[in-house]
Amino acid sequence: MTLYIIVSIFKTDRPIHFDSSVLQSWWLFSMRQENYIGALRPTRTTKPKLANMRRTASKREHATDAHGTHQVNRLQTVIRTLLTLLTLAGSKDAVVAQPPVPTTNETSVNFREQVLPILATNCFACHGADEEARQADLRLDLPADANASPDSSASRAIVAHQPDRSELMIRILSEDAELKMPPPDSGHSLQPAEIQLLKQWIEQGAAYETHWAFVRPALPSVPSVERSEWCRNPIDNFVAAKLEELTLAPAAHADPYALIRRVYLDLTGLPPTPEAADKFAADPSQDAFAAVVDQLLASPQFGEHWARMWLDLARYADTKGYEKDQPRTIWRYRDWVIEAFNKDMPFDQFTREQLAGDLLPEATTSQMLATAFHRNTMTNDEGGTDNEEFRIAAVKDRVDTTVQVWMGLTMGCAKCHSHKYDPITQREYYQFMAYFNQTEDEDRPDDSPKLPTPTPQQQQQLDSIQKQIADTQSQLDQLTASLPEQKVNWERTLAGQTTWKIVTPETAEASHGSTLTIQDDGSVLASGALPGTDVYQITLTENGPITALRLEALTHKSLPRKGPGRTRGDPNFVLSELTVERIDAEGQVLQTIPLSNAKADFSQTNWDVTKAIDGDAATGWAISPQQGQPHVAIFEFRSPLSIPQGQSLRIRLSQQYPANSLLLGCVRFSVTSEPFESLTPSFPLLAEIAGIPDSLRTDEQRQQLTEAFQKQNDQTAPLAKQRGVLKAQVDSIHQQIPLTPVMRDRNPERQRKNVIHVRGNFLQPGDEVQAALPQAFGEATDAGNRLAVANWILSPSNPLTSRVLANRLWARLFGRGIVETEEDFGIQGTVPTHPELLDWLAIQIQETHQWSIKKMLRTMVLSSAYQQSSHISPASRQRDPDNRWLSRSPRFRLSAEVVRDQSLFVSGLLTNKIGGPSVMPPQPEGIWRATYSSMKWESAENEDRYRRGLYTFLRRTSPYPSMITFDAGSGEVCQLRRIRTNTPLQALVTLNDPVFVEAAGALARTAIDQGEGTSIDHDLKATSDVIRKMFRRALVRNAEPQELDRLLLLYKDAQSSFSSGESATEFLQSARLKSQDDTQENINLAAFTVVASVILNLDEMLMKP
Repeated sequence: MTLYIIVSIFKTDRPIHFDSSVLQSWWLFSMRQENYIGALRPTRTTKPKLANMRRTASKREHATDAHGTHQVNRLQTVIRTLLTLLTLAGSKDAVVAQPPVPTTNETSVNFREQVLPILATNCFACHGADEEARQADLRLDLPADANASPDSSASRAIVAHQPDRSELMIRILSEDAELKMPPPDSGHSLQPAEIQLLKQWIEQGAAYETHWAFVRPALPSVPSVERSEWCRNPIDNFVAAKLEELTLAPAAHADPYALIRRVYLDLTGLPPTPEAADKFAADPSQDAFAAVVDQLLASPQFGEHWARMWLDLARYADTKGYEKDQPRTIWRYRDWVIEAFNKDMPFDQFTREQLAGDLLPEATTSQMLATAFHRNTMTNDEGGTDNEEFRIAAVKDRVDTTVQVWMGLTMGCAKCHSHKYDPITQREYYQFMAYFNQTEDEDRPDDSPKLPTPTPQQQQQLDSIQKQIADTQSQLDQLTASLPEQKVNWERTLAGQTTWKIVTPETAEASHGSTLTIQDDGSVLASGALPGTDVYQITLTENGPITALRLEALTHKSLPRKGPGRTRGDPNFVLSELTVERIDAEGQVLQTIPLSNAKADFSQTNWDVTKAIDGDAATGWAISPQQGQPHVAIFEFRSPLSIPQGQSLRIRLSQQYPANSLLLGCVRFSVTSEPFESLTPSFPLLAEIAGIPDSLRTDEQRQQLTEAFQKQNDQTAPLAKQRGVLKAQVDSIHQQIPLTPVMRDRNPERQRKNVIHVRGNFLQPGDEVQAALPQAFGEATDAGNRLAVANWILSPSNPLTSRVLANRLWARLFGRGIVETEEDFGIQGTVPTHPELLDWLAIQIQETHQWSIKKMLRTMVLSSAYQQSSHISPASRQRDPDNRWLSRSPRFRLSAEVVRDQSLFVSGLLTNKIGGPSVMPPQPEGIWRATYSSMKWESAENEDRYRRGLYTFLRRTSPYPSMITFDAGSGEVCQLRRIRTNTPLQALVTLNDPVFVEAAGALARTAIDQGEGTSIDHDLKATSDVIRKMFRRALVRNAEPQELDRLLLLYKDAQSSFSSGESATEFLQSARLKSQDDTQENINLAAFTVVASVILNLDEMLMKP
């Protein structure tokens, strides 16, 4: 078939005919580098629960190839086999590697690397740390227990130097199904080589050693190697030493075009321009390469690319998850991560700010924003659910994520019982969970607590306007100081206009622990304990007649950000209900006085002041985002009041919002006899203030009077108006500032009880526990709080953190970690291929590089190991088929975002904008219809259509289709690594997805425009020139003659098809290229777009060079 038909293969019901020459040309390109097929062999399969794989409806076969990618089903296997035959027929390099035969070392058995994995996999589930699962009261994970009698018999499990007397070996070798170990029905069995290893180990004394990852790394000696000239830094010495053990030689240095494309993609996620590649190819020296690396590390695209890795760990998404999966405004955290990577924030600071930024001394907005790392947990907004159940689920997710991300351990296995393999007890799990159990969030729909988090642009605007306000204020103050007599006369006139009478309370009490103090100005100030909810009871004596009550929510210097609420960081309040009672001298309620109406100077959206008198404690009056300034509300009595002598009014301010202590900080009451309709709830309350002698006024009251005078005085009014305009601009910006969910601890008075959950069930509380750190992983500090957790994780005595980080960075560059199971450094994880190299890297990043990620990456990419060719030599194929020993540069498919971004980049469509709200590029119609809620996907038509994949809106219940097809995650749980798959669906995405079709069209259009004219006819030279330009922009190298010939044939075939019936106009419109009719120019453009699509689908385009 002609290849342009592939683009619409799922859009037509026409018969499809195969043109073998065109198909062969396409796949010849896709398999151009012979090492892609590699060696297929079964390898250890990662546990599904740790791999976080998105399952499809079809059942998958879990064989894996040499690069760790999954072969999915029989249909795909058949397709791959067919294509392999088409492309590699006659190739002498096509091989299938045989799995290595396990070997043993006759002289010395390594317990950590050889024996412990056997025992962990086959024995520890029943004979390990978990008391509930333990059989025969035998532990094989501890030497003292293993050498004790496993039951009432006199035999011992292990007798050093005597395997024939060791019950372990006797049971393993037994043919009796009742005695044999592992039991036949357990699903485990030992291979002969493994049995021989255990026997040798016992013969050699059965010495136990601590699991390698639980021992603090020590700086290893850099090995001396024969190929010392190959070694650019110690990384190469460690790699070369291992290769020499296997009598292997490293691959040759990579071609300059391949190397520069590789390092660009690895460090920025985008390819180089042909011009940048040519410049490097002209001088491919190590100094020139180092200069390129430094340029890329300083590029803002570096932070965008590497932030994606961290966002997978942070389970970042733009929605809350579960059934309703409503939107969540948390993109400012994503931007914080990008900025942190670009600034090369030291990893220890990066860690502390995300785990406990709110607990740092004088925490900044940026540091508090960083704690959104743990607010990426899901929230269930479905009606009828138990908020506490899902709050606890979020807390446990934070525990599991923290330990896996920073320490590479599966601590979540200890929720229900002690860990079966690693030294983590169930009690330690819940002691550790106690650190995360005291935050204010409670699975509420509003995602509180939230923090105003201005963008850099918004902050810049605010700073600029605030400077203008300060300048204007300075001019106003100077002018006002020259008008003292006018100001005094204005105040005297104003003092006679009051309609409200401030009533100083007789008593003020709080029911839940707050301390209420009556101030000289008649206000009531709350202080002391900060309970979650409270009820203020304030008694007033005023005879009347009274038509309305005024409540002033005042600011005060003792309150956070001056109030008017009491909550740290967010001084909002929620007045759930205001009730007025008539009481006698003994405090007995004589009457609850009905209120008929209410109005306020400002009400928060959905929290109108009328909801403070609606009888519903779940609603109320709130004033966000106008915290930091006073507010006023007035309440109308149904009929005017007259209070007899000996009686009083008791005002009850019920504040029942169930989170964040959203309580009033300072209030004052006034009464009036004026009709309610004539009253205006506005500030400042000038007449009352003017009636106060100047010596008794507060600084705030003086300021209010001065500002009011400046507004009405003819001489100061212009400047006052200018100030008002500027303040309005500030208010407008504040209204647009995103509110980001953050972590914030409860007050000491409201600490939750921490208990063990029996079998992991929060409805079955067990023993109470106190916060404590696991004992097996470094020196534990004082209990403290989440900041203590961060310090413990970063402690030099912690054996895991630096190893896990170094391994993660290595895996992103080399395709697989030195420890392949990035998610599990425990006993069940894989052993490191280069343990000394891993320890050297760990110490380098922690001590030498002072936790600098950029410096560590620079060290890695400047190594010869990184700069090798990806070509497979015969010796490499035979002795290192899956590149475990780094005998060549790894070659694997690029990530979902890079596959997409580089197509947009080479086509010229990619938008360079960094940060901002998530965007909605095109996706297939109807994807969101299967999900709950009325949310709609509105495909962007402006520059947001072509933003980097990092910014694509991610809905947990319906992730962006092309991303998950290429193994991106959903954000539901922490994704420690992406398990790469290769499926035909991916080709359908890159051939049919609108983004890729439009990229192909733009690439063709750009290449034509850069040619000798826009009207390309049948001139061979001009046609070849366009194809060469497209090839160069995509792959940076020049096309080989045979490649160009194939593409020319494809162009002519497509051109012929469009000329003989296929609609070029329809095809071009699908690529968003303007077209009115099937002119020859449009036919040529359509044919070039087909060629561009094939180029963008070449194996070389989609794979790491």
